[in-house]
Amino acid sequence: VSQSRYFAAREGTEAATVLLEKATDWKNTLTTNGYLEKLKTCWACYHGAYFTDLASGHTITFGGEQGVLAQLPINHIRNLAQHMYVMTTSSRPSMEARAANTDYKSTAQVTLANGLLDYYMREKRLERYINKAVELSIVLGSGYVKVEWDATSGKIVEEDEETGEKIFEGDLKFTNVSPFDVVFDVNREDSNHDWILIRTYKNKFDLAAKYPELEDKILALDTKTSQDKYSSQIFRKNESDEVEVWTMYHKKSDALPKGRELVFLSEDIILLDSPLAYRRIPVFRISPNEILGTAFGYSNLFDLLPIQEGINHLYSAIMSNNIA
Repeated sequence: VSQSRYFAAREGTEAATVLLEKATDWKNTLTTNGYLEKLKTCWACYHGAYFTDLASGHTITFGGEQGVLAQLPINHIRNLAQHMYVMTTSSRPSMEARAANTDYKSTAQVTLANGLLDYYMREKRLERYINKAVELSIVLGSGYVKVEWDATSGKIVEEDEETGEKIFEGDLKFTNVSPFDVVFDVNREDSNHDWILIRTYKNKFDLAAKYPELEDKILALDTKTSQDKYSSQIFRKNESDEVEVWTMYHKKSDALPKGRELVFLSEDIILLDSPLAYRRIPVFRISPNEILGTAFGYSNLFDLLPIQEGINHLYSAIMSNNIA
């Protein structure tokens, strides 16, 4: 493939192929530098899985060569993380629209905007998604809220009697995304990305019903359980009907004046390829800190990992001696 043309400006299937390669490179880089393992360790510690798996994480287990070493985890990390979470989210987000001009029309729009903000915070539970992103950021260094326009939600506004095509009211849709599912250029020194690749999951039978022309290809895709690249994979044992849905957002730039939104399931299954319908990339990130000179988040929980490990070993040694 010629490298003289920007990958994000290439034809749909070609761009999807490059993006999947970038996703693999992203995973390999994070595996090599240890960042992915750090995130998995933090996830496990937050849920009490220290010496064994999550199922046995809240009991005393035994290990060592003779099987007589008592393994007693004392989960301070979750306690401290919960305190950080409560301190951060106890004050509700206070968003208020303001008019740039003083004319009547602008003032009226402010009233409407404030009403919409209150509606989405309360009725559509935007606050819950923000709080979940905070929790993700405390545990995993970064948390994301994906905001998109769902054109198929709400009541039917119009229906074509001949074709059966329906037009819905549409509404905003919010989705939390973990750093396991956000791919970007690892060489960037800040989080002001030109493009970002998001992985979500959706039932393949729903997708096949929505895109009947691609039904055979969609139903033949590997599901979440049989193809899982980067997540914790702890509860991924039973068969699933969900498949990966990849969404690439590219901001409006000199190379792509209209931006781009590309939604695909694989190299040859393109669901949407259109200019970016938003002012900016509709993925919003929360991070306690950043690793300087990179676009990766940093959490204070990272600093607690060795202390927690030492405490667990000390309590385990005391328990082992007492049992003996």
